[in-house]
Amino acid sequence: MEEPVALAVAPLERRATLDLADLRLLERTTARLAAALSVGAAVRVVLGAVQEALRATTCGVFLLEPAADGGADGGAGAGGVLVPAGDGVVLPRAAGRAPRLPLSASTPSAEAARTRRPVLLRSPAELAARFDDPVNERLVAAGERSWAALPMLTDTGLTGVLRLGLPREGSLDEVQLLLAATLAGQCACAVERAHLFDAVRAAERDARAAEHRYRTLARAGRLDVFTAAPPRGLTADLPGWRALTGRDGDVLGAGWTADVHPEDLPAVLAEAAAALREGRAAGARLRLRTPRGWRWLAARAQPVRADPDEPDSPVVEWVGALDDVDERVRSRRRTAHLQSLTAALSTATTRAGVVDAVLASCLELPGATRASLTLLEPERGPGGAVAVHRLHRDGRREHLVRDDRRAAELQRDVAECAAAGGWYAVGPAGGDVLPAWVRPTYREALAEGDARWSVLPLATPRSCLGGLVLGAEDEVAPDADERASLHALARQVADALERVDLLERELGTARVLQRALQPGPLPAVPWLAAHRATATSAGEGVGGDWAEVLVVDGERVAVVLGDVMGRGARAATVMGEVRAQVRALALVDPHPAAVLRGLDACAAAAGGEDLVTLAYVLLHRDGTALAALAGHPPPLLRGAGGARFLDAPAGPPVGAVLPGDAAARGDALRLHLGDGEDLVLFSDGLVESRERPLEQGLEEAREHLAGAGARTGGQPPSPARLVDGLLAALAGCAPVDDDVTVLAVRRLGGDGRAHVL
Repeated sequence: MEEPVALAVAPLERRATLDLADLRLLERTTARLAAALSVGAAVRVVLGAVQEALRATTCGVFLLEPAADGGADGGAGAGGVLVPAGDGVVLPRAAGRAPRLPLSASTPSAEAARTRRPVLLRSPAELAARFDDPVNERLVAAGERSWAALPMLTDTGLTGVLRLGLPREGSLDEVQLLLAATLAGQCACAVERAHLFDAVRAAERDARAAEHRYRTLARAGRLDVFTAAPPRGLTADLPGWRALTGRDGDVLGAGWTADVHPEDLPAVLAEAAAALREGRAAGARLRLRTPRGWRWLAARAQPVRADPDEPDSPVVEWVGALDDVDERVRSRRRTAHLQSLTAALSTATTRAGVVDAVLASCLELPGATRASLTLLEPERGPGGAVAVHRLHRDGRREHLVRDDRRAAELQRDVAECAAAGGWYAVGPAGGDVLPAWVRPTYREALAEGDARWSVLPLATPRSCLGGLVLGAEDEVAPDADERASLHALARQVADALERVDLLERELGTARVLQRALQPGPLPAVPWLAAHRATATSAGEGVGGDWAEVLVVDGERVAVVLGDVMGRGARAATVMGEVRAQVRALALVDPHPAAVLRGLDACAAAAGGEDLVTLAYVLLHRDGTALAALAGHPPPLLRGAGGARFLDAPAGPPVGAVLPGDAAARGDALRLHLGDGEDLVLFSDGLVESRERPLEQGLEEAREHLAGAGARTGGQPPSPARLVDGLLAALAGCAPVDDDVTVLAVRRLGGDGRAHVL
């Protein structure tokens, strides 16, 4: 239902502010309305406040009388009639008594009722231009120069119209309109409450009238209105309450407390006591015991003081209403539960993690007693057993393997459950809807306190995974809305299980690749010492980095470090291909330019889009070396004078060079590696991350190597200490963003022994 008054007044609330006098007027009006238990009394209170605040020439209240057929919109259409609200509808009566006014009439009040928006007329000319009612001339003759008509709305619809005639042109300003709209809303609520009180009084006199009243209150969203007086408690009967609970007992005094959920009653009593002590309105939500289970109600009560004009006078009575808000509360809870489950499942990366998240989440449902997942065990193969994971309300956890069940049988049961829209078993007789092998467990659950089960299929368009069982303590089968929510929950669980199963299979493939592509030990070279270390990115078992020392002949080795863009199984596969290509090309012609041109040709022939960076150094026994780069960070040369980056030609990555573009692979850098000097190659994952730019990481790596000797007391650190220290300093112990590989080689002088670590 639209709320036109809220739409019309909201902009004013941002621009206009009521002054202290207006606020005190509203406070007095609220107190007086709380004591006004008839329509006439409520109208007189509001019209008096309007007259006091706005100095209207005339003011009145027209109440809506629905059309004879009721209308689809409850009488707010053109078929309704506005009726003067008894005596005092016009103050003073200069223009005569207002007539019964059809909503189709051409008057400001009828238009305000039709549109449910305020109508402001700022001059007689505007009145004549917009409306052709014969009464217009009489209004002007009576001294009125502007007008305002405001719809009186509650959450159940239109109640009537508050109409003002003003002795000045311009109608209401922003502050006055805000005040008038507030008074119109107060009047609407008071009139609606008075109507409900009239229905209560009639219900107490006549049983048939009570039944009609209950239907009327239900349509209005109200269950009951009530009065209470401290310390006696409830002083009015609650026929709607008794109709829901189905009991004949007395609800007066504290009798109503027997029907309230024991978990909610302390909070309700505490709120009532606090409101009485502080002299304010009281509000609470509570669950009411009914033959079909617990139902949510909202209670709101206003204090009635001995002297309405004295805020500190004692409260002599409370007047309130009960609303049946069960569907709204349950809908919000279902939505919040699904959102919570989605968040929990989004972080689960294993089947065990999904199971834990689902069981814990399902036990948070209102009235839940147990949650069970019956799943096919994928590691046991197509004919394997099924596993039951169960969590009870008291925290007990069970894991059972049903060797008597097979995949085909489980799939059949899940298909039947899906075709039936789920199985919903209530009470002892409800077990007949369940498969025979489940019924013994269901009977055991009933003995343990369960009253019903909801059995839901866990399946996706690609796979059948199992079933979800939710036990509850109330003997009420879920309605259509709850079933839709349960099926949404089951779909979430099935999608999460399928996702982690696919992830497990992908990780299994990655592990196989990791074992197959794991580089072997570095070769033993008599005149060389070397050490290598690799760390893959978080969540990956294998990456796209590799580093090795290739023995070309007895006098030369190729020191290589490569990095395939990306991570995981795909990067590892490409890495294996490029590594094999480097080995073959180096045996044919180990010169850096030749190897890089050969890799470009291989990439072009394969037609792939993977980019590979490479650092390649051809090192001779006498220390002479040739170095070239393909989009890779330059190696570091560490010696007695510190550490520096090699100024090797920085060509594009492998795969980014067009065939035949020989200029892209220029000549290699010529350098000399002295005795005891270290050459350190690394991937960009070492020096670049989300928190650290590349330039900063490169400088930190250089500074760390330059100071390595000082950290070992002046003794040259071994390649192993260099590599491990560099990894610890720049990558740390936390999971890295990207694959990290570091390779250090040191040329040994004289007849140095092989030193491979």
